[in-house]
Amino acid sequence: MGLLRSCVAFGDFVDIYNREQIPTLSAGARAKYSVLLSRHIVPALGAKKLCEIDTETVQAFLNSKKEAGLAWWTRNDLKNVLSSIFTKAEDWGYWDGRNPTTRTVLGRKQWKRERRILSDDQFRLLLAALPTHVQLMVWTAVSTGMRVSEVLGLRWRSVDLDRGLVSVTERYYRGDTDEPKTERARRDLPLGCLVEAYRHHKPADAKADGYVFEKDGNPLDDRAILKDFIRPAAKRLGFYFSGFGWHSFRRQNLTRIQDEGATPFEAQVQAGHSRPTMTSDYTIVSIERLKQAVLRLQERLLGEGHSRAIN
Repeated sequence: MGLLRSCVAFGDFVDIYNREQIPTLSAGARAKYSVLLSRHIVPALGAKKLCEIDTETVQAFLNSKKEAGLAWWTRNDLKNVLSSIFTKAEDWGYWDGRNPTTRTVLGRKQWKRERRILSDDQFRLLLAALPTHVQLMVWTAVSTGMRVSEVLGLRWRSVDLDRGLVSVTERYYRGDTDEPKTERARRDLPLGCLVEAYRHHKPADAKADGYVFEKDGNPLDDRAILKDFIRPAAKRLGFYFSGFGWHSFRRQNLTRIQDEGATPFEAQVQAGHSRPTMTSDYTIVSIERLKQAVLRLQERLLGEGHSRAIN
């Protein structure tokens, strides 16, 4: 029976996967998986039988996507989707071999765009050019490292102004309310000097389950905020760059808190990442920071105040 089931067409099994597994994912993951399946995976592999897809087949598929110009991160997503499909095929009795994605490789990680953040002066200029409610959203993102879905999903019951904390317990993504992305994404984050701004922003009749950033009781749309306010302001000020958006603010937080002494572990907790490598990908180490580290090392070894060259 197992052999017969493993001979099912891969495209037919994807239909089962779409029906049984996709609905269990978060809204963002559902959208991403659906696009990757329909545009890339099914057109390339759908006609094959499940049992015909081995490691060589998957590697050739990933290599072809690299040749087609897909970024490392997109190819990594494709690999992850395929891995999930074969994991579920095993769980549901359609597959009993080794997952064919296990020993595939993607090559050296390459960034499609240069990873950048705003300078401190640029951030201050941007903030001053934004409406008050957008200012507070951006300040929150840069101060806490929250994902934009977490900022938009923030309700007043999760804001403790007496303790100066926000609790990430929910997220909102383009019409879909869900739990945080992972268990580590559930976290308490300090607001610092934003406490008073939140007090001023909070309506007198605010309900505990009301959204902090809303219009007519509904959360705002992250795309509209970028399109209507943040990106136009950055362009007017002359420091817009390709890819500038909400991820830039999260990257700015994780970079700057480490500049100010936070350990990589503390930054990982702040970000709500499950793996330290993900936090590392968000962190930009500037040459100026490295220069200061070298000078501190030299002063420690030579004695503070010494600047003599080695003879």
